[in-house]
Amino acid sequence: MSAESTELNIALKSDKLSIILSSNPGSEVWKYFGRLANDGTLISEKSTKVYCKVCLERGILKEYSKTIGTGNLHTHLQQQHKLETKAKQQNSNIKKLTTYFDGSAKPTHKKDEKWRLSRELCLWFCQDLLPFHVVAKEGFKTFCEHYSVTTTSTSLPDETTLANSALDDVYFLTLDKVKKAVTAARDRLSLTLDCWTDNFRRISYITYTCHWIDEDWTLQQVSLGTSPFPHPHTGDAIADDILKIFQQFEITDKVFRVTTDGGANIIKALKLIGLQRNPCIAHGLHNLINKDFFGNTDENAESCKFLLEKLRKVHRSLLYKFDELCTVSSELTARHNLVETEEILQLDERFEINETEQSDDLHSVSRFTTLRRDVPTRWNSVKIMIDSFLDNKAVIQTVLERHQLYDKIISNTEIQSLVELKKCLAFFEITTDILQSSKYPSIHMALLLRAEIEDRISYKEDDPPMTEAIKTIFRENLEKRFPVTEDIVCAALLDPGMKRLTAVEQYLVKIGVSKGYESIDLTATEPPTKKQKSFDDLKSNLLKKNIPQQSRMNLSMGKSRNTWSWLTTLKI
Repeated sequence: MSAESTELNIALKSDKLSIILSSNPGSEVWKYFGRLANDGTLISEKSTKVYCKVCLERGILKEYSKTIGTGNLHTHLQQQHKLETKAKQQNSNIKKLTTYFDGSAKPTHKKDEKWRLSRELCLWFCQDLLPFHVVAKEGFKTFCEHYSVTTTSTSLPDETTLANSALDDVYFLTLDKVKKAVTAARDRLSLTLDCWTDNFRRISYITYTCHWIDEDWTLQQVSLGTSPFPHPHTGDAIADDILKIFQQFEITDKVFRVTTDGGANIIKALKLIGLQRNPCIAHGLHNLINKDFFGNTDENAESCKFLLEKLRKVHRSLLYKFDELCTVSSELTARHNLVETEEILQLDERFEINETEQSDDLHSVSRFTTLRRDVPTRWNSVKIMIDSFLDNKAVIQTVLERHQLYDKIISNTEIQSLVELKKCLAFFEITTDILQSSKYPSIHMALLLRAEIEDRISYKEDDPPMTEAIKTIFRENLEKRFPVTEDIVCAALLDPGMKRLTAVEQYLVKIGVSKGYESIDLTATEPPTKKQKSFDDLKSNLLKKNIPQQSRMNLSMGKSRNTWSWLTTLKI
């Protein structure tokens, strides 16, 4: 600890520290932040730090860089001390910025244009997570001049302007828009929250995303914020943070469901607040694979873990050999093409194959693709790693042989085991891809996808021993990780296409609700994704597979009166 820090701690305990505020503050925040003094005397005339007066009154020294943007200081006062501070200039900037973004005002002179451009560039860089120093790049300057974004490169704002001034305006504009959007949302909101850690900087964060249906019945989503969340990550601490978000956006009485992972601390936090929780199904499947299977002591599970570790070693061995891998891939492709050409020429003489067919065959060999590593916290990353190896196994084996890394080479038996493991994991990837989407409702597909998973992990006569063992572990833990709940059954019942799904009828019988059907007019729409056709085909095929033929003969679009009565009793 430095001598200065020791002196400050002693002065703090003796109540001799005070904050000297600016006599002419340009922003309201400077009524709360100033330079540090000990017994009425400034500690340093050239101090590069400013300190929070409110924190000091509570016996805490909270310091910021003197060059920090006032937006961060506003945020500190709002989140830590519940103080709403916004300078008149900040209010006018938000109003001015809003008129520019909605097209109702145009810049009238160069200074005004530069002001607007700095805000729009800041918004762009924030949306795409680009560093502010991009504005200093020669290529960016040339592009802006070429397309008349600016007349000269000097018309561009510098990165300091973006960070210290424009960022504040964009932040408060965005915050204002988000508050208005969630306040205007009708009836109910749902929330998704997660805690995560930046392993590089060792900083923990908590993130909130809000979802609701607007007046046009369109699903909307917006991020309410990502903020540092220091330890301890207890249920009480998470509950306090959730309540702060509710108060900040005035949505305390609107949130009715929260989707989270299965962390005990998050579950406790929601119980303390009294909110209903939706378990994240995709996270449950992730745990089914990574914890229940790869954490199992079964001989076959251990064998799979050994294979995956061997793949990781292969990846580490080839980490800096990308150019060589590409070269070998080209050599193998050329050799393959040469062999095919000779075969085609021989066939051409016998069967007169045309040139078009020859050309198509010659280009059928795929190029080398990047090797992928699995990440413990990323869904389906194990299958992605296996896929990347199998797609490039010939190239990988050739490079390993050239470097005499024979112990790293994956044998044919091991490759077959990886193929079997990939088959078992394939549909989990499809399921999580569908269920994790935030662009369209997906819970109505959960029961149908679960039925397909149950079928995929059922025993088949031709299953190899390893596949059978993998399926056994999945079957034993599926109910724990992907239970059939009222929520997913209700969602399936509200989708007319799934009204006679076998799993739905089994659940209704279990809870004593009649399976008879009478006409109730319900409609459903599918997610507007780029993969609409493949999504529709998948759903159609799964429905045909999981709805009894006798039930499919009845094309009524209704639900039973008893079923409808049960639906209306649910707290949704």
